[in-house]
Amino acid sequence: MTLPKLTVLATIIAGIFLLSNCADKPKEATPESQTITAPENFNREGVAVFSQNCSSCHPTKAGVDNGIAPSFAELKAGYLKKNTTEEAFVASMVGFLSAPAQSKSQMPELFDKYALMPNLGFTDEQYAAVARYIYHSAVEDVNWNENQYQQDLEYLKHAPKEATNYLKEGKDLALATKAVLGKNLLNAIQQRGTEHALEFCNTRAIPLTDSMAVALNASIKRVSDRNRNPNNAANQQELDYIAFAKNELAEGRTPKGKLTEIENKAIGYYPILTNKMCLQCHGKPQADITPETLSMIEKLYPSDLATGYGENELRGIWVIEMEK
Repeated sequence: MTLPKLTVLATIIAGIFLLSNCADKPKEATPESQTITAPENFNREGVAVFSQNCSSCHPTKAGVDNGIAPSFAELKAGYLKKNTTEEAFVASMVGFLSAPAQSKSQMPELFDKYALMPNLGFTDEQYAAVARYIYHSAVEDVNWNENQYQQDLEYLKHAPKEATNYLKEGKDLALATKAVLGKNLLNAIQQRGTEHALEFCNTRAIPLTDSMAVALNASIKRVSDRNRNPNNAANQQELDYIAFAKNELAEGRTPKGKLTEIENKAIGYYPILTNKMCLQCHGKPQADITPETLSMIEKLYPSDLATGYGENELRGIWVIEMEK
């Protein structure tokens, strides 16, 4: 999400032109030298998580219904009804996002229309940043998307870079990719049913992940010790992290990401945990997986190893390779 920059060659040519033809003229500011003022109450973390993850499913324009998730205008209105202060609004939204459940929602009536969202895996601090961003933004204004939101995105592109935390950077890249895959998978389930959504996983999941890797300038892949697609089998280094993550879960702890550095590369490993929606394709045959879906799995993946899971088990891991 960065603006195109002038190439070195173009800069040199421009410099020669200015020296030879405009020596007596005052210098004009170039796009790189212009300062973009931060929007009022700019919330960097909130804007980043919101734009890279939340907006892939929730419409940013009031009045829009994409059939996947309610718009931010609808969400804000629903949560404000029962939480009039900022603190209460944020606490209520964080409580739901950290462990999504219908009983925790301030808008249970929406579950007749939309599926329960999965746990996205962010920290409570990141959820709070998103909640504050929604609270302070006029998302209910039909022009907010074209005006203020675009200003926020523009400033985010130009905001001074912070020192890179590669462990956090890798997790953000994994979650951004997860959001895009999740949106497309949910859309496939809603349009054609679970068994036909497997065709999306079979033909589109890896290419879509690769396209996200190109867009985000990193190597991104999902691997497992119990892979469905042979191309997603974990190597020894990845198996070592999988063993660590499984042990953490067995001890009652949520496994954290791990970073290794090799020469000029930073490689992050992050757990992928199952939720209720995952069990439609990865749960126990007959109990969670319908005969129709199981038949499609056997057809598309004759060497499948990825069934028999329960909720909150390690389905696999994200592996994010970044240039330092």
